[in-house]
Order: sequence, then structure tokens, then C-alpha cells
Amino acid sequence: MSSPEDRWRRRLELVHRSGVLRERLAGHGAALRPGFAAAEQARDAGRWLRDHPWVPALAAVALVLRRPRRGLRWGWKLLGLGRWLWRAQAVWRRWA
Repeated sequence: MSSPEDRWRRRLELVHRSGVLRERLAGHGAALRPGFAAAEQARDAGRWLRDHPWVPALAAVALVLRRPRRGLRWGWKLLGLGRWLWRAQAVWRRWA
């Protein structure tokens, strides 16, 4: 069996090694901080928009009132109506 001094010395070595490894891990994690920060900001922005749905609606109304053609074009692109109407128009032309 090992003496109590040997076990104590081994314990101190392991505690020191754990500290060194913990610091190394923190250094490696620092490279991921910007990505996590961006993800948290995106999540917070989504939550804010969920809590304040009138803001994007007001922006859309302002865009339509300011530039109706551009606003409708953006709306069609966002809603996917442009493709659907384009296909419907093509089918209508084939029948007519």
C-alpha cells in the first residue's frame, strides 16, 4: 500500500491537472462564444418579434403605402403567391 503522503501528493497532482485542463477547455470554448452570442441575439430578436407582432405589420403597411408596387412584390415573394399565380396564369393561357 502507498503511504498517506503518497496519496496526498497524488491528490494534489490530480487537483492541479484538473485546473490546467479546465483552463484549456475554457480557452477552447472562447472560440465558440461569438457564434453562441449571435444565436442568442437571433433568439431574442425572434422572441421580441413574437411579443410585438404589430411592428413588422406596420413596416409592411408603410412599405405598401410608400411604394405599392414594390410592397406587393415583396409580399408576393414572401407569401409564395407569385409562383402560384404564375402557374395559374400559365394554365389559364393553355386553356384560353
